Amino acid sequence: MTHTSQRIQVIDAIRGIALFGILVFNIQTYALFAFLEPSQVDQLQLDQPQSYAPLQFVFHVLVNAQFYTIYSFLFGLGFYMLTQKNEQLGLNSTKIFKSRLWILLLLGLIHGLIFWFGDILHKYALFGFTLLYFNKKSTKTLYQWMAGIMLFSAVLRTVIIFLTPPNTDSHEISPVIMQVLNTWQHGSFAAVVGMQKLGVAMLWFMGLKNGLSGIAHYLVMFILGLIAGKSNFFLRIPALKQKMLKIAFFVFPLALLLKAFASLNILGIQVLEGLPEPWQESIISLANFIAVPFIAVCYLIFLSVFLFESTSIIFKWISNAGKIGLTNYLMQTVLCMILFYGYALGFSGKLTLLETFIWVIPIYCFQLLFSTIWLRYYKTGLVENLWRKLSSALVSKTS
Repeated sequence: MTHTSQRIQVIDAIRGIALFGILVFNIQTYALFAFLEPSQVDQLQLDQPQSYAPLQFVFHVLVNAQFYTIYSFLFGLGFYMLTQKNEQLGLNSTKIFKSRLWILLLLGLIHGLIFWFGDILHKYALFGFTLLYFNKKSTKTLYQWMAGIMLFSAVLRTVIIFLTPPNTDSHEISPVIMQVLNTWQHGSFAAVVGMQKLGVAMLWFMGLKNGLSGIAHYLVMFILGLIAGKSNFFLRIPALKQKMLKIAFFVFPLALLLKAFASLNILGIQVLEGLPEPWQESIISLANFIAVPFIAVCYLIFLSVFLFESTSIIFKWISNAGKIGLTNYLMQTVLCMILFYGYALGFSGKLTLLETFIWVIPIYCFQLLFSTIWLRYYKTGLVENLWRKLSSALVSKTS
């Protein structure tokens, strides 16, 4: 296998592993846990405090937010690879990429407003337009943009915390959340679909309240993916391996400690109890904000080095899942709808957090098997093919 083909397969494999992490993240929302504080989980008797809190703590430290940021990195890298390919073919790469973003936005809005309010596709589409600007910049300038985005978001989040009145009813479940829980557990298909619009609005509001921290992570990782493409990182893994591993082994434990510190409230530990509440919240928020992209980058380094040298059948199966990542991402929504919503199997609110995570295994294994069988007969995924055809039609229409 050539370095180029191995590079593509490694990228697909990382995307396939990121899909696993995204499923672990999303499935707890379907099971209702993502809406609730540990005390509220206990109040609703959804799980036992002695088992729920430690598991949720580990989940927050190792998984929460990291794998969406890895996917953001791959989106930026994918933009660069697509642009280079189209330019080599003498095509209008900017026009093609814009058309793909508009179609992705349409797919994301349909997915988010009807099926899954946690959709990430419409956000990638909206913020993906920034890549057309960043692609013109030097690597040095791109690093400066990354630092500036992180700094701006951290300052904005801190200002918002100090200007927002403290929440005195943090243990009380809001009526809106109770409405969501009741609809997901007992509502009809139409009622659940109607709730998705509220969920999308809630996530955007929370994103603004958090000082655009999620958006900052997307943009920073978009840029980092673009830098990886410009520097041919995945072709230089053998040469960079030792240097990258040294950096990762130094940064990873520090980033984990920072993320663990930011997650101690899940265990009921208040290490900053003597400080005023705005200071507590801003320090914890900043620790989480910094830790997430650093952990994600360390994951990327470890996976890149390990997978580049892998020849196992599991590696190939995971690569297959990543190759049709868009199809598999949307498939996860369909499978979780069947498992958790009240109009189907109705597992929402009936499983502990551990039981919920156990369901990740059969879902992901099914996707590995499906992807491998599908790619024996087709070159690309169903949704990927639709995306490409609609984008091509849009380019032709506007030519």
